[in-house]
Amino acid sequence: MDEYLSGKVAIVTGGMAGIGKVCAATLLRAGANVIIADLDTTLAETVIRDISTGMQAQVQVIEVDISNPDQCQNLIQEASQHFGQVNILINCAALFVQQPALEMEVTRWQQTFDVNVHGAYYCAQAFAHQVIKQKTEGIIVNISSISATQMMPGRSAYSASKAALNAMTRALALEWAEYNIRVNGIAPSHVNTPRIRQVAEQGHLDLSAIASRIPMGRIAEPEEIADAVLFLCSEQSRFITGQIITVDGGYSVNGSW
Repeated sequence: MDEYLSGKVAIVTGGMAGIGKVCAATLLRAGANVIIADLDTTLAETVIRDISTGMQAQVQVIEVDISNPDQCQNLIQEASQHFGQVNILINCAALFVQQPALEMEVTRWQQTFDVNVHGAYYCAQAFAHQVIKQKTEGIIVNISSISATQMMPGRSAYSASKAALNAMTRALALEWAEYNIRVNGIAPSHVNTPRIRQVAEQGHLDLSAIASRIPMGRIAEPEEIADAVLFLCSEQSRFITGQIITVDGGYSVNGSW
């Protein structure tokens, strides 16, 4: 892969596993130095070895609770001090909740928004302040979900949080375009990650039934989401902002199911 992000510095929240880990690896291969920000960093050495072997770009792991605005500020500050700048923010950290609305505890609802919406905002705001200070271009990609528009039982909190994330993406794109900061989102359908497989094993998802509804006949692979993220971080998307790009194999347009 051409290293067209060479010299750039990317922060990936939730980058220790799943889509976030693959996004971090993809950005590394494109030449970016990557900071993985996650709440659980116990597997940091393993993840760094998995994604950075043979890469010239650097990867660093920082333990962060993104629901804490002070920690988000410190994340951006530490990243900019270590690498001299920050250029890309991938808001991938998310809390997935599968619970009927009548049984939803208030604290669980609040936790979902604290991570999926508030945390993404705290990181984005701190990132934008730093980019404006640098007087450079900034790129933010928020990982949303088709659950923002496609309702499923038991996902009231998750769907509402992702819908809010979509609205926030558009609002920030509007406000920050003058500072040369582009803000976009990716909305995947079901992705073949350890978390989704675990939910399926617990009986909350029937992956075969889901795949049968997808016109392309299967769920997505994490690399396919990361490739869309990479596009939004590249010069090829330089006039795209405020958009939510759906990556779902046709799931959301299939009205025949």
